[in-house]
Amino acid sequence: MNAIAYTAALQNHGRRPILWAAFGLYTAILIYAMTRHELWGDELQAWNLAKASASPGSLLHNTRFEGHPPAWFILLWFVSTFTHNPAWIQALQVVICCGAVFLVLFYSPLPLVTRLLLPFGYFFLFEYAVLSRNYMIAVLPAFGICLLMGSHYRYKIPLYYVLLLLVTAAHLLALPLAAGLQGYFLFRLAEQRPKKTTIALHAGLGILAALPAMYFIFPPSDSQINLSFWISRWSAHQLTAFIQAPLQAFMPVPAWWKDQFWNTQVFVEAKNNYHAFRLLNWPISLATIALALYVLRANRKCLVLFATAFLLSLLIAITIFPLSGARYTGFLFIAFMAAYWLYCYEASPSRGSRWLVNGMLAIQLAAGVFIVVKDTRLPFSNLYKVNELLNEVPAGERTVCDYWALNAVSAFAGRPLYCVDLQKQASFILWGSDMAAMQKRPYRYRDGVRYLFQQENIKSVYLVSTGSLPNINRLDSLFLSSFHVELVDKREGAIEKGSNLYLYHIKEE
Repeated sequence: MNAIAYTAALQNHGRRPILWAAFGLYTAILIYAMTRHELWGDELQAWNLAKASASPGSLLHNTRFEGHPPAWFILLWFVSTFTHNPAWIQALQVVICCGAVFLVLFYSPLPLVTRLLLPFGYFFLFEYAVLSRNYMIAVLPAFGICLLMGSHYRYKIPLYYVLLLLVTAAHLLALPLAAGLQGYFLFRLAEQRPKKTTIALHAGLGILAALPAMYFIFPPSDSQINLSFWISRWSAHQLTAFIQAPLQAFMPVPAWWKDQFWNTQVFVEAKNNYHAFRLLNWPISLATIALALYVLRANRKCLVLFATAFLLSLLIAITIFPLSGARYTGFLFIAFMAAYWLYCYEASPSRGSRWLVNGMLAIQLAAGVFIVVKDTRLPFSNLYKVNELLNEVPAGERTVCDYWALNAVSAFAGRPLYCVDLQKQASFILWGSDMAAMQKRPYRYRDGVRYLFQQENIKSVYLVSTGSLPNINRLDSLFLSSFHVELVDKREGAIEKGSNLYLYHIKEE
């Protein structure tokens, strides 16, 4: 442990009451927010897929269609072996988040104010915390690597590669973060002037650590989200969207005036109403990156970490996957904080740098408080109310669902249903050939209901859907004219726009 890290450890010891108070407050807020947060489709998709997989082998087969490395699915699969209650997704997420925050508070060399602000910002309080997805499982091992870099642990190198493997196994957009950490590691190794073969060996080991993730990120050809799918959707907008990505990464303030404010950014949304923001957004975004580089300017290793993560994220954004939301761009912020952590091991940040970083975190704190308060007062998702609608179906009547309501039925009703889009019974969404075939059917609602009526010789059915009648009509222009469709009940007002529920009674004309 170097002198600055040792000094930080001594300071942490003297500040433990403050740090424990901050940790306790964070844990309490997170648990409370979790109990008030309603799980939405993407959170339930991973859970339904995990609990429906009979074995680790079938799990890995099913996750090949997701375009994600398997770490989060594997964790959920182990949880699903002893419970099918989706609340356990959130319990697992709390443990992971508290682990990452514990490292920040008690083991990082970051300035005290920075450590106290970071846990209560937008990403650590909501986007990567309250939302239970495969983001924080990359942050925890990444911060573990940062901690390891300031230690003299005997098995430092093997543990480093284990943690690096865990970072890559979390998410596609964690790969640039992992590459940045590896760049820092190699640069640091080069400072010790080892043999060139040693550097080449570790460069190769870094590539090997990423290969399992790469295998899962590029799904098989019959997946609906394979490489050709993303290439076919490519547009120049992906580049312009990335230019604004730093705004979402470093200033993720939602557009508070919108009803469905999640996944929005105040400057990006404001440009739709105010022409000035169309001119200002790009300079502000570029200035944000310039200030991040300015903070790290005195340490080339840390610059390499952040610049590598930024440039690889840019490459992904303009070629395959558009970074169109805070949950995707947030890894740029995580890369910066990892670089800043490592910077603080070797030098005390200047007063100006501290003000810049803490100012950014103060903005994120305001954003985090805003969205958590909103999420506790308004339903983020109405999918958990699916049983209320199912109970309104008269006894003996046939109940079906559409594709996007399948996650709600499977997670909260605990049973498969006939899916009109697929024309078969299903228990989870699989981005495979079935979905591709579904999307090629121009009249999938009409055909699915008509097929069921013929197969079961019935004339009436109740449909649970996430789509309003206008939305369904846009997908299938013949559905409403082919049957008598009556809205029985609905659950609207969700923050997440695809998480409302509708119950329809469908009868032959």
